[in-house]
Amino acid sequence: MASTTSVSRRALGVVLLGIATLLFAQPWVLRSTAADVGVPTIAEPSSWIGLAPPALVAAGAVTFLSGIAAVRGRTLSARASLAAPIVCVAVGVALGVGIDPDSLATTGIPVSSVVVSGLTPFVVAGAAIGGSFAPVVLGATREDTVALLAGAILLLVGVGLSPAPALALVAGLLGGGGAIGALWVLDAESWRP
Repeated sequence: MASTTSVSRRALGVVLLGIATLLFAQPWVLRSTAADVGVPTIAEPSSWIGLAPPALVAAGAVTFLSGIAAVRGRTLSARASLAAPIVCVAVGVALGVGIDPDSLATTGIPVSSVVVSGLTPFVVAGAAIGGSFAPVVLGATREDTVALLAGAILLLVGVGLSPAPALALVAGLLGGGGAIGALWVLDAESWRP
């Protein structure tokens, strides 16, 4: 018979996976709104809507990994959290790839009709920065130097490759940092030292 703790932990995992799904779905909803914005700039406040997709992807990735660990009845390890930036990159790229409806052929989808949004590099960089906070935080609280250093390196690489480093860092902090703050309360077993 399963213990009450493991059953409630698995139920928490299912809830966290549901939250992660909602977080991943929101950038798809915002995709048509943010597609014409391009990379956000400090000078143009109307472009700040572009901060939402990377923040939501980062929050979704961190919550997703925490949910997977909880469903398995375990806590999220610092090294397993290194997968968060990878999930962020995959979802960010998938979010930016689309099909140009004007160039669709009747016999199929030619390669020339696949387009990548101009916001994709910013979304990928901002989300990867946000996802990198997970191994940094867990590496620091669990004294796992490898995860801490790898997370810090991934964070710095994301900042360095972003077309708008300061705003990508803000988006990552809002998404990854916000998710970690919420999980600190919801999934204290995984996140608190």
